Amino acid sequence: MKGKIAAVFLVLVCSTSTLFAQLELNGDFNIGFTSAGEQSSFVTNFVPNDFRYAHFSIPQINLFAFAPINNQFFFQARLQTDTWGTGELSLPRFTLANITWENPNRPLSVTAGQFITPVGFYSDRNLLIDRTFLDLPLMYSYFVNISDQRGFWPTAGNQGAYTTNDVGLTSIYFGSYTTGAMIDWEIEEDKIRLEAALTAVAPASDREYTNLANAAFQSHITYIPSIEWQLGLSASYGSFFQQTPINATFRDVNALEQYRQLLAGIDVRYAIGYWEIVAEGLFSHWNVPGFVGGSFQVEGDRLVEYQLSNIGTNIDIRFEPPFLTGSFIAARYDRLTFLDADDPLNSGTLEWDEDVERISGAFGYKLGRNTEFKLSFSDQTPFDTSRYSFQAVISAFF
Repeated sequence: MKGKIAAVFLVLVCSTSTLFAQLELNGDFNIGFTSAGEQSSFVTNFVPNDFRYAHFSIPQINLFAFAPINNQFFFQARLQTDTWGTGELSLPRFTLANITWENPNRPLSVTAGQFITPVGFYSDRNLLIDRTFLDLPLMYSYFVNISDQRGFWPTAGNQGAYTTNDVGLTSIYFGSYTTGAMIDWEIEEDKIRLEAALTAVAPASDREYTNLANAAFQSHITYIPSIEWQLGLSASYGSFFQQTPINATFRDVNALEQYRQLLAGIDVRYAIGYWEIVAEGLFSHWNVPGFVGGSFQVEGDRLVEYQLSNIGTNIDIRFEPPFLTGSFIAARYDRLTFLDADDPLNSGTLEWDEDVERISGAFGYKLGRNTEFKLSFSDQTPFDTSRYSFQAVISAFF
């Protein structure tokens, strides 16, 4: 069903002659070179193992549509094709399609449809041309041992491929889009901004909707005390489970939508002169059943519940050399920590996943007003180059 809601929504909105008359189109095109370590995989360092050898590719193409309906309403959409999970370009699909109402008398808007999730600092930096680093931090890109079909699953991601198999979830969906309704309110001009949304699922899920009564709340508030500083707070809570043949046996005795993700975070951006520092910390708590040894764990006729948590932290430092206008160099330290949890079936604690660290470096140069070249290198635990990745991308916005 992915993309069908957005496609139908686009057709309905584009049915008016007024909209066609004012439709604005633009997009971006990316061409890249990639090389990665022998243990690379999409769920660990975002490079499918079959495509770890040095090669050229087109990692992503986007087409954006914007259409004002009148002085209060406008429509926008994003048609996207990418190499996520497979290493080959996917069929084009709508990853964004929404209609927005703007209050003409105050800085307030309401959006309905499919839009960028407000949670986290990096969610609205989902275009390669908008990023300092080509990779997202671990909290957004590393798949943990949590499945939206099985819950806690110690072998998640060990086999299969993203898009065709269940490989677990990232703590915040790397695609950054979600479905629902959102309010965007600038409470104090250039000072305090609130984004709050009711969505179909929690931030970890890439589902547009499920056949359950799923729902979630997502929010981000930004405070800018001065031109140099920006402080952000994220919070979300909601269900993410989906009903499938894998868990259908327990549908009548366990309300699957009761399994939820709680997420809270803080982000700080400091920029002065040629320097920019971005630091973020995100905490994710999962209430899930357990799927161990090829089957669900049960007590009587009910699923055993686990309370699991992980913390993601990263700090980015970017410098723009004054002697080479349009360029930057950057470094990032990134860590994903899995907190020990109580084992609901045995006395003692449970180590439910392995901690991960990653170090990254990047260089970028603006080739033209709408064209930029970036290269980045990263290596991560166990730091033996088996999971390194090297990427170079030219991004053009048109």
